[in-house]
Amino acid sequence: MVSRKYWRRRSQMFYYEYVRYLVRAFAADAESLIDVGSGNAEYIEDFYWIHTRHALDRKRPYSSAAVAGIEAEFLTFEPGRTYDFALCLQVLEHVKRAKPFAEKLFSVADRVMISVPYQWPPGLEKGHVHDPVDLDKLRHWTGRDPDYSVVVSEPLTDSPGRSRLIAYYHPAGSEFSLRDMGRNMRPERPDRNPNLPNLLSRLAVVWRRGNRA
Repeated sequence: MVSRKYWRRRSQMFYYEYVRYLVRAFAADAESLIDVGSGNAEYIEDFYWIHTRHALDRKRPYSSAAVAGIEAEFLTFEPGRTYDFALCLQVLEHVKRAKPFAEKLFSVADRVMISVPYQWPPGLEKGHVHDPVDLDKLRHWTGRDPDYSVVVSEPLTDSPGRSRLIAYYHPAGSEFSLRDMGRNMRPERPDRNPNLPNLLSRLAVVWRRGNRA
């Protein structure tokens, strides 16, 4: 479970802008979504066009007027349906039985997007039981190659924990075209104040300071 304080501290991260952007493309036509291991992370609110949004966590999952929270252990969870899209962000590194957990994601949704810490050194983060994680380890857990993957690094830090791997899996036998997805992506949530301009402003300040040094 992610505390409110934890989410407020992380909500300005560059990585979440990537997540929002990719979901707007990869899930543009989705009518249902489940966010597995979401805690109290609020990014699911930005996927306004998806009618059915569920957030699952073992303790106090995120919920709101638009999002139904499900308190359950994912490995024993029986959804009774197949979702159009599943998110599992920064979760697998905490799960001892990561392989069956990852494999189950593909049984509850047609399309899946996973993120994991990328090559974080062991012991850097309390609660991580699989560091370092890379694409090979994720491939072992999921049993498949992603149709798209990207490593996102936070630009304002030199921390060894600054990078995250995002991997997207398209339904087998279904045509996958990045160009078409880019053309058909959903617009930004109308009432959302994006974090990206704030980030670019902070980068500009850092650049100016560096040039004055």
